Amino acid sequence: MAKRKERIYMADFETTVYEGQEKTEVWAAALVELYTEDVKLFHSIEDFFSYIVELKQNIRLYFHNLRFDGSFILSYFMRKYEQAFSEYDEKKLIFEFSPDKKMPKGSFKYTISDRGQWYCMTLRTERGFYIDIRDSLKLLPFSVKQIGKAFKTKHKKLDMEYEGYRYAGCEITPEEAEYIKNDVLVVKEALETLYKVGFDRLTIGSCCLFEYKNKILDPDLFRAMFPNLQKSYKLDADLYGYDTAERYIRRAYRGGWCYVVPEKAGKVLGSGSVFDVNSLYPSMMHSESGNRYPVGYPRFWRGNCIPEKALREKNYYFIRIRTRFYLKPGKLPFIQIKGNLYYKPTENLTTSDYIDSKGVSHRYTILPDGTKKQMRPVITMTCTDYQLFREHYYTEDFEILDGCYFHTEIGIFDDYINKYRKIKQENEGNALRTWAKLALNNLYGKMATNINNSAKIAFLGPDGVVNYMDYPNFTKDPVYIPIGAAITSYARNFTIRAAQKNYHGPKKPGFVYADTDSIHCDMPASKVKGIRIHPQNFCCWKNETNFDYALFLRQKTYIEHVVESDGEPVKPYHNIKCAGMPENCKKLFDACLLGEYDGDIGKLSDDEKEFLFDEDGRIRRRTLDDFKPGLMVPGKLLPKTIQGGVILIKSFYTLRG
Repeated sequence: MAKRKERIYMADFETTVYEGQEKTEVWAAALVELYTEDVKLFHSIEDFFSYIVELKQNIRLYFHNLRFDGSFILSYFMRKYEQAFSEYDEKKLIFEFSPDKKMPKGSFKYTISDRGQWYCMTLRTERGFYIDIRDSLKLLPFSVKQIGKAFKTKHKKLDMEYEGYRYAGCEITPEEAEYIKNDVLVVKEALETLYKVGFDRLTIGSCCLFEYKNKILDPDLFRAMFPNLQKSYKLDADLYGYDTAERYIRRAYRGGWCYVVPEKAGKVLGSGSVFDVNSLYPSMMHSESGNRYPVGYPRFWRGNCIPEKALREKNYYFIRIRTRFYLKPGKLPFIQIKGNLYYKPTENLTTSDYIDSKGVSHRYTILPDGTKKQMRPVITMTCTDYQLFREHYYTEDFEILDGCYFHTEIGIFDDYINKYRKIKQENEGNALRTWAKLALNNLYGKMATNINNSAKIAFLGPDGVVNYMDYPNFTKDPVYIPIGAAITSYARNFTIRAAQKNYHGPKKPGFVYADTDSIHCDMPASKVKGIRIHPQNFCCWKNETNFDYALFLRQKTYIEHVVESDGEPVKPYHNIKCAGMPENCKKLFDACLLGEYDGDIGKLSDDEKEFLFDEDGRIRRRTLDDFKPGLMVPGKLLPKTIQGGVILIKSFYTLRG
């Protein structure tokens, strides 16, 4: 299908922020066309869209973080236009939007996932033109400030006071105008870089897949290698537990390995080192790794065995087992079981036994009807995970239920990866390097695209506030889950084996923590063994940083006091990682650790000032001992939908137990 001819713009809204507001609106909007620097400013959302509509052309319009700006657009559209439903049944939770060509004039549609991810919106104007609204954050997954730095843009993000009484039609000061203009110019420059190289699809992942499918391979070869296993390979669910090969294999798909040695968690440790894999997923996809990847259709088997054909070097298999398991002494755990109420989905299990609230282990649990249930879970794995599982765990009452195997190929991603590795290496410090890094790191995830396509539908409440309802019964075509599952499995295997080689027990210096592509050890870099070290090469590790003390609390929650980076001394700083904690909260807590704050005190809220300063105006000193469950840091912004759009309410980040 031919592309619609469109003019492409970058836009941004500034919205009202003041004490006690019960409704919100756009008080300033900026618009700039790609490949120009002619930024136009508007005083309201009505003026903005009036100008867009009066262009009488098809428009592609980007906002950076459509989840925020889109809430204002949706509120505006719902008061002015009709939703473009081709089918809608609220009781049966069924809806479908019209395809573009069948959208009535003066109607709109949108794509919002059940998890609140905003992708795009489309308005068909009364004259029949299309306004295609997209999220540049899905192409450029950085803040505006980070984009300026990563893409070396001519324009840079400025600072502005957000709070204050403003309203649609109010004066825009010269300082405010400069700030608003710079925001759209920074992102516009980065978008131009992506558009010049053909990365113009909805998300960065879809750009990478399109490149691989159409320019590295060709569509016919791609579909022959990676058939649709949801539509074209049905299974007997009574026998295999799932009705398609896609659903069966997806149970073996897992993310990165994130683990902290329990005996060292929550304790202040001495000096240590951090090693990161150079481009972990591209490394695992490249033939330099020696990894082979499944292609084509699987062959299934049933029974308590692995067929000889599945074990052949050029085949790759997936296996479903039922077993009890117990971690071997000196081995690191990595098995996770999701979708089972008896196991925490993110816990790396040491046993299949049920552990009750008192820490007592049970081989059985009692169901409400009084019957005993064996703690002998069913687990689906890749052969890579299965081989590691047999090395790390003892098993009892072990049984292979069934499995499937594929023919494999090696090097199927080499042309794609070599292209972008070369661009990355030859463009140190410029925009093309950032583009190449995005291309390298975003293909693998698209191969594992989830078929679940549940969505949200918006409706106006009686108070004029936009509300949402989940519609769960949607699926979309997969890409090829065997590849996605194999890539992430190879990556986990690479990291776990490196950690295991440096794990010397809970009371000795060695491996402490891992997160997907990194290992952290409480011993010098010179004593880390069993890994290849190189600053750039694939399948190698780089000594990223060294610290003189650290505290690892749990997964994705730790502090390291860094004293060296890339092997060179640096001005010491705290590397604070804490899942869900905003950067400004980290900055406040870090100031209390350091005893100094280098930000603008005048912009702090009363809660932030109270957290930061004591009664005498001195910074409240805190230590790593304060980095524990119960810690509350002000400054977290929570979105709240009100009439007109969304406002951000200042709240507290709480470190949960």
